[in-house]
Amino acid sequence: MHLEREFFRRDPLTCSRKLIGCELFAGECAGIIVETEAYSAEGDEACHTFFRPSTRVFMSIHEPGAAYVYLNYGMYWLLNVLVKGGQGGADDGFVLIRAVQPLRGLDLMRQRRGRSALHQLCSGPGKLTQAFGITGADHGINLCGGAIGFYPRQERVEVETCLRIGITKAAHLPWRFLLKGSPFVSVAAGKRK
Repeated sequence: MHLEREFFRRDPLTCSRKLIGCELFAGECAGIIVETEAYSAEGDEACHTFFRPSTRVFMSIHEPGAAYVYLNYGMYWLLNVLVKGGQGGADDGFVLIRAVQPLRGLDLMRQRRGRSALHQLCSGPGKLTQAFGITGADHGINLCGGAIGFYPRQERVEVETCLRIGITKAAHLPWRFLLKGSPFVSVAAGKRK
């Protein structure tokens, strides 16, 4: 059973933590989410809502659970999911899916990435979209029941929290969440690069 829209009716921090251990799937590819980052629509200088009016429009016309996919540095597609906590403002935002532990579709992931080592396939937000075949064509799609989406956790997980990485503004916020001890994260807890 897919994660339903109700799962994404919560604030970005709670949703980021709750997505750790869930499964991301896209076609025949799937993996366990081991790293996420939260972005708040209000007061978060690193969130696109802070400097892109089009992102505020996107939030106003889409339901929670919609894919927000954008091109980073003109090279890498990044997959985010829209969340809405119900109170508006700081309760709304995005969860960036930063890394997954690959489970299924490994041959296809290796072909798309041009890499064979399992831990290098999806250990970063641009790597995982390349491995999963997620592009700008997926921007705005419903991640609650389509060809791309999430399955709930199958077991309890231990989650670590640390600072967000790869940004220059609001980098002091401990809004990055990791599956404790996972070798598949982009950057280990407590490290910046």
